Amino acid sequence: MLAGTGSGRTPVRPDSVQVREPQGTAGSLRVVSERNDAAGAAHPASLILIEQSGAKHQIPQLSCATGMSGAEQAMRRSGLHLREVKVVSQHRAIARWKAGERGWRRVV
Repeated sequence: MLAGTGSGRTPVRPDSVQVREPQGTAGSLRVVSERNDAAGAAHPASLILIEQSGAKHQIPQLSCATGMSGAEQAMRRSGLHLREVKVVSQHRAIARWKAGERGWRRVV
């Protein structure tokens, strides 16, 4: 069931996922977004800092967003001798960076 079909509004699906076609794409591109993005980002996360020596520090974060912000700050702070930075939520790595000769690089 799609609400608002033909009325110029974005169709709303009962499974809380919206699908819309950006203007000018003539149906060739679809954008899918989850309506509960804010709720999904609210899961607690951990910021994991791994020093050059191998010592590991796990810092609890309120959400993935605060974890990403903390990771950015840790990578910019001079004086910390880190080799890896990770943000983990629900036993899944959300983002991971490794230190290299040219600075930080994001890895999969």
